[in-house]
Amino acid sequence: MSEKSLTSRNKFRLPVTRLLVILTVTAFLEELLVLFLLDMLPPMRKEAVFLLDATLLAALLFPLFYFLVYRPMSQAIAELEETERHLRAVSAAFESKEPILITDAEANILRANKMFLKISGYSHEELIGKNPRILKTGRYDANYYRKMWEQLLTHGSWAGETRIRDKVGNDFAIDMVITAVKNDRQETTHYVAIYNM
Repeated sequence: MSEKSLTSRNKFRLPVTRLLVILTVTAFLEELLVLFLLDMLPPMRKEAVFLLDATLLAALLFPLFYFLVYRPMSQAIAELEETERHLRAVSAAFESKEPILITDAEANILRANKMFLKISGYSHEELIGKNPRILKTGRYDANYYRKMWEQLLTHGSWAGETRIRDKVGNDFAIDMVITAVKNDRQETTHYVAIYNM
């Protein structure tokens, strides 16, 4: 399991643990309050005491569970549904007629759409985890790639004509736009390369 996955899991555990502690302590204190109130009342039958205890405790706990559990969970579900709709739209756009390649911040290939696989001749398994250098033709010198990366790192995108080599060794000219995808802290998390035939 990756360190990033463990960190994400630990971030989730902390709020859940804190919530469980708050709920447990609050339920305990509310039960003490109910018992104190029942003790102040005149003696009643055992069934009446149990019924009153349960009713008072439920009345006190309902707002707590509503605001600390139900409402945040409803909001989280609504956000997940919105994210799912967004991902479906992005997935449809990803499978466009233009070849698309997505890498992580270290330029390791994460995903290629069907059109990219078709023009390159590679399968997903052959590309995932590789660097796009496998597509280099040898026609460009180090200065070309240095300028490309300078533009990409400085402005967040690069566009121009380039040449790529397919799996069987044929190379061909193709227009390409590379865009850096950034997170909320403006750190680059991915690069998206869109090729124009």
